[in-house]
Amino acid sequence: MKNLPPSSASPHEIGQDPWWVVGFNLVAASSSSYILSYPQLIMTHLGWIAGPIIMVLLNAVFFYNNCLLGSLHETGGKRQIRTRDLVGYIYGRRMFTAVWILQFTVLIVFCIGTFIWAGTTLEAIYASYSSDPSKISLSEWVAIAGACYSVFAFVVPTLHSLRLYSIISLFLTMIITFITIGISIKDGVKSGVARDYSIVGTKADKWFSAMGALSVVGFAFNTAILPELQADVRPPTARNIYKALGLQYTLGAIPIIGLTLIGYWAYGNVVSGFILESNSGPKWLVTVAKVAAFFQILVTLHIYALPMFEFFDSKFLKARRSLKPSGNVENDVHQAGGHWSARTVLVRFLTRITFISITTLLGAMFPFFGDILELSGAVIVFPIDFGLVHHMYLKVKGKNFSLYRRTWHWLMIVTAVLLTIASVTGASRNIIAVASTYRIFHSNN
Repeated sequence: MKNLPPSSASPHEIGQDPWWVVGFNLVAASSSSYILSYPQLIMTHLGWIAGPIIMVLLNAVFFYNNCLLGSLHETGGKRQIRTRDLVGYIYGRRMFTAVWILQFTVLIVFCIGTFIWAGTTLEAIYASYSSDPSKISLSEWVAIAGACYSVFAFVVPTLHSLRLYSIISLFLTMIITFITIGISIKDGVKSGVARDYSIVGTKADKWFSAMGALSVVGFAFNTAILPELQADVRPPTARNIYKALGLQYTLGAIPIIGLTLIGYWAYGNVVSGFILESNSGPKWLVTVAKVAAFFQILVTLHIYALPMFEFFDSKFLKARRSLKPSGNVENDVHQAGGHWSARTVLVRFLTRITFISITTLLGAMFPFFGDILELSGAVIVFPIDFGLVHHMYLKVKGKNFSLYRRTWHWLMIVTAVLLTIASVTGASRNIIAVASTYRIFHSNN
């Protein structure tokens, strides 16, 4: 089947991978080692009634939303390979710029949060075997994590190059999930251990925390970069992305929901924000899970950083698009020696090291992982990957929709606006509360 030309030039591969590889990328992005924080970030603020209902409901809602978004990939006779390209085609240059700035700002903030999480896993490994865990601060571990990722980011130039690591990431997630759930069940069935499942705090605290948790759930079941990931799938793009999304929202949802609920059941509202710290052991098995969590998060981090790396590569390598008779889109980067030509390597080294250095520094300065995750989900998930998706779908395909169908999409848009206001308010308030007592380059634990 013919591969349409991309919406604009890119030095990265377009339309090269089968649906299941893109599915593994989606699973790696969503079902990451972040799941180790979800019992605390989600369930302690939502409780047994709202927590499971919201997780199952939003899993279904975002599967539906992303299917709508995936159906818009081939719009205007081109493959809209970036979120901003699709928005720009539908709404014009101003919206292109607005979404571009918003998406990249959130991705940068998310990368900062991911470096904090990677540093947290290293700190936890070290603390398990050190007599003086405070000798190395979290900020220093964040810097070490940044150095490790620098190597990975350099040797894996594109999303297409990541395909093997996404498969490995799935196995790492399985290791994390099985070990954590197994130990949590062992701890949970212990007799004589009282567990408190109440939601603590004042009414205001409970409300704002619940809104922050809502944005974490939204983030857990969404990637915020579907067009960028869909750019890698072979035609037919809509049918194949449906299959990939099916993999994400079934296989990928199992560890998220399962570990979150079982972890909360086992430890109640005192569960650690890094649940492996609540697990009783054996220590060597918990360490295996911690090591798996660190290496897995490098893959997730790379998936979210690649849209910015693709922008840097496109800008500084000045890629030119051509369309071969076979329908395969290539560019001058490949024709001039591929991703390992001297010029390409130099550009990749300088741009990625600069980006990683800046984001690592910010992560070391302000290690508010949970609050950053809340803010990332609130700012981009509900407004762009919920409300805007329905509005774009109406603009592109809604000309002949019935009144009932148009009303349905507008109801989803209004719901997204309300969720955005509530979750941004909750996430912002939580960050302000933490920042008011924080000293730079110190852990907030």
